[in-house]
Amino acid sequence: MINYNPQKNETGIDTSSAIEQSNVSKHIVTLAQKDPYKKMVLSLSGRDDNGKMGYSHLTCRQFNQQSDDIARGLQRAGVVRGTKTALQMEPGIEWFAVTYALLKIGAVPILLQPSIGLKKMAQCVKEVEPEALVTSPRYQMSQLFYSGYYQSVHLHINTNRRWYKKGLSLADLQHSEPGPFQIAGMRDNDPGMIVFSTSNETDIPKPTLLTHGTLNNIVDLLKSVMKINDTSVLFTTFPFFMILAPSMGIRQLLPESHSMKASKINPRIIVESIWDHGISHLIMSPTRLMILGNFLKNESIFLPSIQRIMSWGEPFPAPRLQQLHYFIHEKTQIFPLYGMVEAPVVATIGSHEIVSETQIKTERGFGICQGKEIKGMEMRIIEVSDRPIDNWSDDLLVSDGNIGELVVKGNAVSSKYINNVKADALTKIPDGKGMWHRTGDVGWIDSKGYFWFCGRKKDRIIISEEDTLHTIPCEAVFMQHQRVYRCIIAGVGPIPYQMPVLIIELAPGDSGKYISTLTHELTEMAQAYPHTGNIKKILFRKSFPVHPLYNQKINRKELTIWAAKKLGKSLPDELPDRSTSEPAVYPSSLEKKNENNTDETFESEEKTPSTDISGDSQLSEPLPLPEDLSEMYPEDDLSFQTEQIETDDFSPRKPFMERLKKAFHNVKDKARSAIKKPEPLYTNESEDIADVPDVEYITGEHQVSMSEQTPPISVSGSPEEVPPGTQSTKNTLISTSPPSTLNEEYSFSETQVNVDSKS
Repeated sequence: MINYNPQKNETGIDTSSAIEQSNVSKHIVTLAQKDPYKKMVLSLSGRDDNGKMGYSHLTCRQFNQQSDDIARGLQRAGVVRGTKTALQMEPGIEWFAVTYALLKIGAVPILLQPSIGLKKMAQCVKEVEPEALVTSPRYQMSQLFYSGYYQSVHLHINTNRRWYKKGLSLADLQHSEPGPFQIAGMRDNDPGMIVFSTSNETDIPKPTLLTHGTLNNIVDLLKSVMKINDTSVLFTTFPFFMILAPSMGIRQLLPESHSMKASKINPRIIVESIWDHGISHLIMSPTRLMILGNFLKNESIFLPSIQRIMSWGEPFPAPRLQQLHYFIHEKTQIFPLYGMVEAPVVATIGSHEIVSETQIKTERGFGICQGKEIKGMEMRIIEVSDRPIDNWSDDLLVSDGNIGELVVKGNAVSSKYINNVKADALTKIPDGKGMWHRTGDVGWIDSKGYFWFCGRKKDRIIISEEDTLHTIPCEAVFMQHQRVYRCIIAGVGPIPYQMPVLIIELAPGDSGKYISTLTHELTEMAQAYPHTGNIKKILFRKSFPVHPLYNQKINRKELTIWAAKKLGKSLPDELPDRSTSEPAVYPSSLEKKNENNTDETFESEEKTPSTDISGDSQLSEPLPLPEDLSEMYPEDDLSFQTEQIETDDFSPRKPFMERLKKAFHNVKDKARSAIKKPEPLYTNESEDIADVPDVEYITGEHQVSMSEQTPPISVSGSPEEVPPGTQSTKNTLISTSPPSTLNEEYSFSETQVNVDSKS
């Protein structure tokens, strides 16, 4: 339980109700009085005999009354001010009512994410140690398999008694009485809600504490950014934004329960709901918006009611963003909203500005523009360090235009985690007046105050004592190739002498033919930019592991392990502290000169190719790469590396779990042995490696060596500026001619280049 210090008068009566205006649940009470019959929450209820979608709903008055009734029942069951209560439920009408009932009591709801898996969810429960648990039948099995993680729970409440007879049910708790429920008086710094920050790695999400004051400020910022009014209707797939919608006073439609994973979303139902209710605002992940955009394109459907679209959780690819514009009103913009659970609303930028101004810089390696800070928020760039920072000092700041770590501050930023002192030390910097939050994102701020995201601090690749590669600027170069669907730069080997490895996922439908030609082109693209010149190892993989919730965040840790295994390299230990005392300077002089002459290009001496720092011996007689990628690996190497079942040390069912685990591995071993592996193509190199520039490839009867580079084709539209973190070198994007026996077209997104070998 979280302790409070309520104000008391001489008689000992709690007088903190005088400050109840800080309780975030006050908004639904006000709304119930102002507009009692306005529909607040709508959910899908299936189709009728004619195939028309049906909806159930709660009005503002019904929603307020139901949360009052549940609050009375929870109080009788023992939930009091400060009781940490975990919600193991899918977002739905009951989920809303229970959450706001807890807020009215002054208890602290803990929003769990069932989509991360039962075990991770149970580990989250163990970390925050709640006293009460509200769970639905769908997730009650986690208490059986991982009972040791729920030892702190003393009060079990079930949404349906049938499946788990232990504890109470919501039906038992709801008790209607005349008159409104007395909302607990809360101060701005009183704990309001615990939300888990998402992670695309195997780590357990961190429990983030949001006070009532922080929640109220987030609500105000969202209302300002979204430009909502009394007639606005919201559709979002993020539980955190769902739970704040009633406090914003906006009507919302809940998604299908199984669509919390991006791959499960049904765009047809979303479009139908938009037309049925005139949905005006969308808050979705880029992956879901891309799925929606593809559906609109295939079905030629226009959405006239949409007034504003917000994307959150990941950067939105500019080409896909532009595609979505064709199906909404020309004045409607898409706003990528930069933020995280600890600071949900930090900066934003409109899609019109992205397409017309910042997209071209992103393709040239400047990073992804996230826009300006929102009013009430502050952004600063400090030197990159992996150590805790005890106190704020202006000496931590880097000079303008330099790459460093982004820190944010404001009334809408969380000040601490729950039961995680180490995370607090690594991410919080007190300055005497407040707390700066270290985002873990690296980037730079330009002269206009725009933040350019260059990747995660933990993903940076330290190739020498002086040089560090950041992921986003490097990956943006290769994403210009039409055959590349996704790619990452991973670092393998010991720090500070890591070897950068480019891992490619081909575009959907690409059969993998002429893979050596693709390797040659990617190598030329790498040499055309100064910050990618050291990338000489290329691996191909059929699909990338992604985050289970967003289905867009790539699991870089898993891919790094895979690359290290393929190359026979060691994995880096935890990154040592490496303060960037002299970050690379962004050439502001070039930017200033270019304002007067947008057609001017900057070229310098040709960059000397770097030597291979991997230490691998070269092949004396380079062997040819197959022209069909499927010959290299007919099956994905990780196709059978499913998540292992781990035995719970606290569980009395340990012998059974061990037997189940053993049986599972037996099945996996038999399936793995049943696959016929092809003969290795190389003697001392992995079959996935395209070793450049010494590997040769064969097409028909002609043998062409990559070391014998053909005359380059000059491409107009060369980069006009040098990305931050680089020095001015050869910047012209080039493409080499294909072998004479091939008849293919090659194109790059920056400038179309068509080469016909027969012409």
